[in-house]
Amino acid sequence: MRKIIISFCILFAALSLKAQSISGIRIDGGNTPILVYFGGNQMCLPTTTCFVANLRSGYYTVEVYATRFTRPGERAWRGERLYNERVYFDGNGVKEIMVDGRDEIRPDNRPGRPGHGVHRPDYDRHDRVMDNRLFQTFLSNVKKEPFKDDRIALINAALASSDFTSGQCLQLTKLYTFDDDRMEIMKMMYPRIVDKEAFFTVISTLTFSSNKDEMNKFVQNYGRR
Repeated sequence: MRKIIISFCILFAALSLKAQSISGIRIDGGNTPILVYFGGNQMCLPTTTCFVANLRSGYYTVEVYATRFTRPGERAWRGERLYNERVYFDGNGVKEIMVDGRDEIRPDNRPGRPGHGVHRPDYDRHDRVMDNRLFQTFLSNVKKEPFKDDRIALINAALASSDFTSGQCLQLTKLYTFDDDRMEIMKMMYPRIVDKEAFFTVISTLTFSSNKDEMNKFVQNYGRR
């Protein structure tokens, strides 16, 4: 009787394990935040890895777009299409799809794009990042301004119509020597930074720990708004 009970328990455990086995399609964007669509339907919020489970066997049209992480209530931005294939899934196991990402959201850093770094495709209104070539011209113009107030005015004018990356913000803050000036630029630009997850690289250039703490608190409080 005891052997029968043990055998039954082993069989039950095996059946349970089989029932709980995970199957589906996993899309990995590496370091790039992505949006995933199956048959035109969005399957996940901005993420670097999206797993779609409980799929029947068959063909699925999988589209993957570059995006950026969003705050609660903010509409997800859909950028460059990184992947578009009709994929067959046999209904068993996990099918892996690796997407070549870009590591950061920058219009001039999109592999395989005609006129690399020269032409901007027609992205939706949520993508207003200043093109790198234009930014270099803008940076040069800011450098030429002899007075701080004139530089600030020029930056504010650009912020009215363009978004920026953390890397671009870093280049602007490097025009200044003192933390107070750098922090002023950071606070001005942070709301228009598209890759906020990388902004720590800008904060880390501050000289004093107290100023780094102040900027970190500023970022945290902005995220709670």
